Amino acid sequence: MQVTTYKGIWSRQPLATLGKLTAAALFGSALAFALLLLTILLAGAFVLPLLIVAVSLLLVAGIIATGLRWAPLLGALLGLGTLIGGVFTQQYFVYHLTHPGEVGPFLLSLLICVFAVVAICAGVGATVQNYRDKARYAPRWLPTPIAALGGFILGALLVALLVRATPVASSTTSVNGVPAVHMGISNFAQSSVTISKGSKLMLINDGSYPHILSNGTWENNTPHPATEAGAPAVQNLQVNGKSVEIGPFNTAGTFHIYCTIHPGMNLTVIVQ
Repeated sequence: MQVTTYKGIWSRQPLATLGKLTAAALFGSALAFALLLLTILLAGAFVLPLLIVAVSLLLVAGIIATGLRWAPLLGALLGLGTLIGGVFTQQYFVYHLTHPGEVGPFLLSLLICVFAVVAICAGVGATVQNYRDKARYAPRWLPTPIAALGGFILGALLVALLVRATPVASSTTSVNGVPAVHMGISNFAQSSVTISKGSKLMLINDGSYPHILSNGTWENNTPHPATEAGAPAVQNLQVNGKSVEIGPFNTAGTFHIYCTIHPGMNLTVIVQ
């Protein structure tokens, strides 16, 4: 069987095991990026770089599938770029990786990291094999790291499910004596908070995530702005990477605050 179709930079070979693994890793990463983008879209935001990266991964996977001898190295470089330029420099990835309780985004972000590592290692190995005058067999040790990665993913999924199943403590934290509630990408860290009459409430943004807060609530993904008697007025309060104080709450009762740009992001404030 003729291995090389023609010589030069455009010489091609049938894909060996490592080349197929590189292409599969890039395809899997593209799918994970697309699902993560869909998750963020459902939360009310659109991140264009995620779409660009997903398309780029698909294109390079297609190039590798053509059998070009140098193409797996391109896949390895793209995997490296995904890790350095995307996963570890984008706050959204860091947030999802450090919040396993949000199982879907956590698992997708973890898979993106795993696929990137596989693409780097398999891509380099496939390129070396393609330029050596030897048979391109699958390394005998290959099943071991693949099984280890699979076990790692299953273990991480189990941890995420356990964290999600663990009830979140309803006790109120405070900063300098002021009751505080943290905000993630598209949610409050807790759905309700109980404070004393006359207290203020601090809302802490855990990243540079945009939020616009108002009095009211989301019901069935429909915003219901409200003016509640005794509640401090909160109207289109923009929060982006900072903490804000609301109040004081001088009237006992139950009040509601929601983020106008993130469906389902509600906070109930109980004043006693």
